[in-house]
Amino acid sequence: MTVFRWDLDKTYLDTNFESFRGLVRAATEPAHAKRALPGAALLLRSLGENPDNTITVVSGSPTQMRSVLSEKLRLDGIRFDELVLKDNVGNVKRGRFRAVRGQLGYKLPALLRARLRTDSKQREVLFGDDVEADALVYSLYADAVSGRVGAAGVSRVMERAGAYGDEIDDALEALSEIPRADVVERIFIRSERGVPSRRMADLGSRVVPIRSWWQGAIVLMDMGHISQADVESVLLRVHDREGADPWVMGALAQDIVRRGWVDSDVVLGLSAPQAVTEAIESALSALQGHGIGRNDGSTETIDYLGLLSSGAWNKRGRADTGD
Repeated sequence: MTVFRWDLDKTYLDTNFESFRGLVRAATEPAHAKRALPGAALLLRSLGENPDNTITVVSGSPTQMRSVLSEKLRLDGIRFDELVLKDNVGNVKRGRFRAVRGQLGYKLPALLRARLRTDSKQREVLFGDDVEADALVYSLYADAVSGRVGAAGVSRVMERAGAYGDEIDDALEALSEIPRADVVERIFIRSERGVPSRRMADLGSRVVPIRSWWQGAIVLMDMGHISQADVESVLLRVHDREGADPWVMGALAQDIVRRGWVDSDVVLGLSAPQAVTEAIESALSALQGHGIGRNDGSTETIDYLGLLSSGAWNKRGRADTGD
């Protein structure tokens, strides 16, 4: 039994909110016009095929979009158990303008409350992107639930990140009722801003930065969560959306193997169009066995306050994209 918790914008949906026009479009376009990122719908459907799995969505999208987002997920054939959205209108009415853009003060309490509604035996896999604070929030959530970071530590990090007092109280109240257990297996972070992998490494090897949901699918198969056939379906979809360029798939395969998330034989065992297979074989051969060694997803001690105080991560938990 596993809980898969997904973000939406830039994680599942190809949303443009960097411009005013993009914001307006995201808020007004109908469900059928919204586009899932390549392979995301196939991957999420595969995860939902097991009736013992739970699919939850915790998104910073406003509550006013609940009906259109629910319809979009249903149009994509996604089975989901819970959809948690952000009350931005309420925040504006109350003059809580930091909360409109802030992520840690919203998402961490939302995740902790969601954990209270979860069977204590269920493990978790989390999915987000590098546009907002997903990597830092998810890591802090995992460490709080496991007991590696106590209530006082959670409070200090949230305060440093600019959370409001009631958001901190909400998080601590939920945390006080959660049985401590090391439940988060992996944290998948899709690269949208191009944050270097070494910046994500600040949050430990539990965080898996990916450049494509095909890479995520390979790791999930290696973890035993989806089948090889599922991964091959995602491969074909991503290949098609990437302009049918087999060398793109070769580069993605080389990248995920080089960073130690799967062994090369896992990728070489996949069936694909001949041109793709040849590109993957060539790319992996070029590694000549070089890489960082197998990444086991072990958890290191993370200095959250230090990260927020450094130039690498800002108050919103976003990683700097510079070198």
